[in-house]
This record gives sequence, C-alpha cells and structure tokens, in this order.
Amino acid sequence: MPFYQIEHATPLNKPQRDALATSITTIHTRKFATPSLFVNVRFTDASRDVNYVGGKECSINRITGYVRAGGNRSKKDFDDVALKILETWNSIVNPGSKKGEEREDLELKRVFVMGAITTGVESGFVLPEAGQDAAWLKENTPRFEELAEQGDPEFIELVREIRSREDLVA
Repeated sequence: MPFYQIEHATPLNKPQRDALATSITTIHTRKFATPSLFVNVRFTDASRDVNYVGGKECSINRITGYVRAGGNRSKKDFDDVALKILETWNSIVNPGSKKGEEREDLELKRVFVMGAITTGVESGFVLPEAGQDAAWLKENTPRFEELAEQGDPEFIELVREIRSREDLVA
C-alpha cells in the first residue's frame, strides 16, 4: 500500500538496506495496522544525481513515502512515522549522530510523507481506502488463505502474519 523511496548519495551496503527496509516496514505496519506484504521500499543510488537545496548544489539522502491519507490517519500520525524513519536511519546509517559525532554525508536530510496514493492494485487486490484496512482484510482473508493453501509464498507469509498480529486479528 505505501511506497517508500530511499534516495541515498552515501553508499548503503546490503545489511543496511535490509535493516532500513525492515524497520520502515515495521514502523508503517504497526502505525496503521497494514500487513507487511503491502509495504514497498525502493533504494536508489543518488550519488550521481544533481540536487539543489536553497539554490545550492548538494548531495542528499532523502526518503519519500507515498501513502494513503485520510480515514483516521492524522498529520500527527504521519509526523510520528517521519520522525521514526529519521531515528531508524540514524541508528543504522549514521549512529554517531546520537553522540554529536555525525558525518554530514551520512545525514538523512529530508523525510517527506505524501498522501499521494488514491488507489492501486497489489498482488491482484485493489487497495482499500485509508482507515478501511480492517474490513478489507476481513473481506479478503478467505482468498488470501486460498492462495496460501495453493503454495504462494507471499500469501503463506501474509496469512501467518494476519494470524499472529493482534492488531490484524482485531
């Protein structure tokens, strides 16, 4: 459902990318009761991109999240997501930032969360409106279970997650 685009001028290794993708997925899924299967994270090496901020050329690390706004999701909810993303970046990529030893090239300069997703189709399912996730999950769980029983690994994991997370069971 959400799509997080990580543009990084600083090199990120696979363990860092894995940790960031996992953390962002967890941040979003726990904030909005979304199954992990529907959180998309993309990394783009932006070291050769030309960026300007304030009219001056600079290298930049930035994360842009495209989400479904509305429903019971408030600006405060999205502020919390943005701050947690910044915090997770600092813990994974720029751990010195907590000790006053940050390196400017490792800083995450921008986090944008944009309510830009009106609709979409993921894994064959039309996305629900923001705030309607619980009803959508309940309505579609029989089909998810059917796909899992047919051996689809994504849906095996989705069904396991739905059954194990209290926020999704409710």
